[in-house]
Amino acid sequence: MNEAELRRQYEARLPELKAHGEWVRSVILQELENRLGSAAAVEKFIQIPPKPRVKETDSFLEKALIRKKKDDPLSEITDQVGVRFVVLLLEDIQQIGDIIESKGWHYQKDRDHEQEKLTKPDYFAYQSDHYVIRTKVPVEYAGITIPIDVPCEIQIRTILQHAYAEMAHKHDYKPSLQLPDQDQRRVRRALAKGSALIETTDGVFKEIKEHFTAYDASTKALLVRSAELYQELTGEVGSPETPLGQLLCDKFRSLLSTVTPVQLADWARKRKGFGEMLKSHRNESVFYRDPVVVLLGYLILHNETTVPRLWPVDSTYLEDYYGALGLSKRALF
Repeated sequence: MNEAELRRQYEARLPELKAHGEWVRSVILQELENRLGSAAAVEKFIQIPPKPRVKETDSFLEKALIRKKKDDPLSEITDQVGVRFVVLLLEDIQQIGDIIESKGWHYQKDRDHEQEKLTKPDYFAYQSDHYVIRTKVPVEYAGITIPIDVPCEIQIRTILQHAYAEMAHKHDYKPSLQLPDQDQRRVRRALAKGSALIETTDGVFKEIKEHFTAYDASTKALLVRSAELYQELTGEVGSPETPLGQLLCDKFRSLLSTVTPVQLADWARKRKGFGEMLKSHRNESVFYRDPVVVLLGYLILHNETTVPRLWPVDSTYLEDYYGALGLSKRALF
């Protein structure tokens, strides 16, 4: 096939390639949303919004003809369209990999970051997981039919890998470049240090994430128990997930670190007249209709002087609550 004919055929399929990239992105993002529970969770998980990239015609022709990469370039060049997913941690890469491997398309894992760390411990610049997927059946997307066997390259990186790779690409570093031995050793040493630093940083990020995850789980359990106790004490149903509840948990993080749902329940059930007080105030203010007031009551009784100093909203509500609990407000507000 001559260049003119190859150009014509490639440009004729550009709409299909663009649709293919958009479809692949939408399939993966939708499955992520199913697994993570919400679109907001996906936005936090994905560090850079994925944007399909279709290979420019001249770049395709150069790879197909001048570099003679493939005998049948329209079928065999796999990066005609690609999508990159950038995540926070190395462990997050596998989540997207699991999705890719679970869908009804042909897939091939061209590069495996974990395996490359073992075989090329001094090379980091382009490390990431690469998949190539191909359609098994024609797919209709956005009014365009994507034929069978159209390839799409999917790349998965951490944000640190992405930053490092972009830097290396900008300076056009190639590991095959024939540098003098001394300079080559320096480059490889620098790459090894960079790799070690990034993996260490990833470990730090992972540890931080684990702390936040553990804290989020503990505060969620307290808010859920607070809502259950609120219904038990007042007969009214309330949501454990309210803006005020989240705000107070964030503000009183240090005070909540030693509180358990069992302690909260024991206190609320033994606090004489607590339920009746909440019921009598429900119609006075939305404040008393939020189940977090049960947890807040516990915090106040155990940290009477500290809570006012950390209180994040209008203190009028807190002053009233102190009075409702029978506590002195003198010198606190």
